[in-house]
Amino acid sequence: MAFSGGLRLTDLNDYITPGQECIKPVEVKKTGRSDGSQIKVGGTGEYYEVSKDGEETKLEAARITLNDCLACSGCVTSAETVLITMQSHHELVSVLKDKSKQLVVVTIAPQTVASLAQKYNMSTLEVSQRMTAILKGMGVDHVYDSAFARDITLVESAREFVERYQASKQQLPVLASWCPGWVCYAEKTHAEALPYMSTTRSPQQAMGAVVKNYMANKLGIAPDQIYHVAIMMCYDKKLEASRDDFYNDVYKTREVDCVVTTGEFDRMLAEQGISFVDTTPAPLDSLFKASKDSTALYTSAGTSAGGGLEYVMSYAARTLFKLNISPEDVAGAGRGTRPHELIQVKLVRNQSDHREMVLLDPETKEPILKFATVYGFRHLQNLVRKLKSGRATYHYVEVAACPSACSNGGGQLQPEDPSPAAKKQWVAATETKYATSCASQLPEDNPLIKELIYDWFGSEGLDSPLAKEQLHTEFHGVVAKVNPLGVSW
Repeated sequence: MAFSGGLRLTDLNDYITPGQECIKPVEVKKTGRSDGSQIKVGGTGEYYEVSKDGEETKLEAARITLNDCLACSGCVTSAETVLITMQSHHELVSVLKDKSKQLVVVTIAPQTVASLAQKYNMSTLEVSQRMTAILKGMGVDHVYDSAFARDITLVESAREFVERYQASKQQLPVLASWCPGWVCYAEKTHAEALPYMSTTRSPQQAMGAVVKNYMANKLGIAPDQIYHVAIMMCYDKKLEASRDDFYNDVYKTREVDCVVTTGEFDRMLAEQGISFVDTTPAPLDSLFKASKDSTALYTSAGTSAGGGLEYVMSYAARTLFKLNISPEDVAGAGRGTRPHELIQVKLVRNQSDHREMVLLDPETKEPILKFATVYGFRHLQNLVRKLKSGRATYHYVEVAACPSACSNGGGQLQPEDPSPAAKKQWVAATETKYATSCASQLPEDNPLIKELIYDWFGSEGLDSPLAKEQLHTEFHGVVAKVNPLGVSW
């Protein structure tokens, strides 16, 4: 790819900065020659590659979708670019080779496990055991599951929702903030949405606090001597790990040092000559959401967005209205596999990525809670417009920038067949692997969670000031800076 600063955007009714600021490249197909050719702009705006002998080759303009622009948000800053490029599987291999850290810890996302399970036609348990074997064989000390930290964040998210519901209806709806693409978009383009965002950390960053703060203290190791890697489904997770909010100024270290995507992990295996299928499974480490004998993985009911909607609705129903509604009840009603008399489900405009779920009063059958899922930027636009106009009547919204949520994350594995139909089928199969290959377990039923919370935060548990500090974050609106001299009038 060769980059050009002259490409313009037109016919977009929602943009971040003037089209002239876009740096989306024109597509340059490599010709295999290195003859000092240059780029020429034609009289009507076309781009040409001009060789030394004067031969001109017209370049194809890269097609820019709305998803490109919104996910890009006018592009990351140069500082952010440096931070992102520092994160790759090559960095992990280098740290393991140099033995420059006292302890190396890897956290694996369940969505990554599901994607690999789909590619290699295995169960999520088999994939987790092989990933553990491979990583420990490379020199990693501990391999953990981000579903463990997700249990903490689910409980804290639900507590936050109930607190805001009881305090003031003006603080509603609560918008889930686990998706870094959505957070980046909101901070850079819709600061008015930030007061509604849930301040509970994502599972990735909650695990960062567990590893670099709780575990470091327990082991008597300085946080900067632990190298923490997260294998995630999304490239935006790299940017999330680079946020200043998750940087330890005392020890000059980040809570998550490096994020490797699912695809990068799979490429690392090829580069290292490792056969995933032929790897002998290894026992899982203790901080895996698994049975005591490691013969079964546990998950949280819900979609690959994390199960926030299902758990928060269940917790709110039980806490606020004394209704015995489980996350499995909410998930089953949402999928249409197990209807519930007190849960109404509506697909907005017949789109599965935008569902409304209403909890009914058992006596009056009137709505008492209204939740929604909003996946994909097209539906995000509708949500933002409703927030601006005051028509967002929801109490809680689970948000994900990618259509079909995190099973379709940008860092996930792709099918060999690039057709849209094959991609849709692949994502659906990955979602099935994620949602049905493990038994569900309530976060509060995870014995390790209770032990960790009181050991870490003391007798006050999640009510302690330390818990608020370690499990919550802040959001920062970004004022766009556009150089008027760079605009072609």
